[in-house]
Amino acid sequence: MAEETALAEFFEMRPLLAQAELGTYFIIPLKYEEGALRLDRIARVGKPWSVDTMDLSEPVKALFHEDGTAAIGGCYEFSREDLLGALFGKEQSAGMRDFTVSEKDGKEKLPFSFQTAYLYHFHTQVAFLCLGLCYRDIRVLRWICNMGFAERYAVYHYRDESGMTHDFSLEEVLEAFLRSLGLEGFFAPHSSLLLEAYISNVAVVAQRFRSLETIRRSAFNLHLISPLDALAEDDSEEDVAYVYAVKTQALDSYRWGCCISSQTISYVMANEDMDIDGEMRAQAKDSLPLLLVALYEKYTCMRFTQLITAVNQKKMKQLRTLRRMMLEFQAYGTVDPANISRWHNVKRIYQAVIETNRIQEAVGDISHKLDILIEHQKEIERTRNDMVAGVITMFGLISILASVLTIIQILSDGSQAVWLALISSILLLGSMVLIFLFWSRRER
Repeated sequence: MAEETALAEFFEMRPLLAQAELGTYFIIPLKYEEGALRLDRIARVGKPWSVDTMDLSEPVKALFHEDGTAAIGGCYEFSREDLLGALFGKEQSAGMRDFTVSEKDGKEKLPFSFQTAYLYHFHTQVAFLCLGLCYRDIRVLRWICNMGFAERYAVYHYRDESGMTHDFSLEEVLEAFLRSLGLEGFFAPHSSLLLEAYISNVAVVAQRFRSLETIRRSAFNLHLISPLDALAEDDSEEDVAYVYAVKTQALDSYRWGCCISSQTISYVMANEDMDIDGEMRAQAKDSLPLLLVALYEKYTCMRFTQLITAVNQKKMKQLRTLRRMMLEFQAYGTVDPANISRWHNVKRIYQAVIETNRIQEAVGDISHKLDILIEHQKEIERTRNDMVAGVITMFGLISILASVLTIIQILSDGSQAVWLALISSILLLGSMVLIFLFWSRRER
């Protein structure tokens, strides 16, 4: 009976779900080489963004304070105008309007709009560009991210002031912009920026939810990049978890819920005003920092793997530097779900992202790899030191033999004074040895 009631609400809300406003943050993983990050250029495009959400605990928020002793990185905000100016040039971007996307060789063009973007950078040589887009048709997201495939099918267009339509490659302008900041795609040059992005989706509907089943179905549809009102089922989605808002007792309903997987998080939000821009700003303030803590841990482990592969394993100094970075990362950069927030549903979201990406196992694995390499290098150094000590010992023995022969020659030709000097030296050395042995026993 309860299930029938839940399905009845879903069918009742299908017209509203079909009219949902949609938005997505493409969280693009990036990397940079030591000393290559151009913070001066980043500051000219955007402005520092303060992580001050109430969803995170104070110690976790302190990780993003660049002047803090335990800081792991920082964040910058790029307004829509500044972002487009950086991507296309200020003069050209001023006349760009009506952005659309279509499938390759497709005729239908669907509109979308750029939102404020955010750039998070971390001391472990990883960074993330959170690119925000808003749209009405779910096919926009499907064409752009092409989930589950390694090929790009999206073609982008805009109109200029005269009404003429122009094509452009969003991937290419993003890559050029990021290169100017000292950044590149995490898996460059063999992958697409947007295809490798972690997807944070937001759908806004006009009515609150009485049933968790309605939230679950609509959030799962968004996760599958299907229309929210679809009757979709997929039992193969074993890595999916759901988290919901606390029920508002006075209204007897829920405001939001989300579906979490290893590659996506999909929120369905109730908003009477259908304010997708406001919900995107709220997501940027509250949800993105939470996700970035988890993704920072995941990609830092992968970055360490890249650095270990590239490092000269005969250079102990390089290995010790990596080991120090790893220890600092484990001490300051990893956050247990119990400490991420005071809110239980926020803890569950973070825990689901951690578990579906097996981040804790990755941290342990990379630490184990570094320990093995350092121990191997120590063994090589011990072997080298033993060889050097052996050579020194051999030369020492030869020197002793030469000295004995010299002493014998001196004594054979020497006078009584030489003999007296030799006997006195032997007695003095013997006395010193006896005194040392006596004091050593007393100390025991």
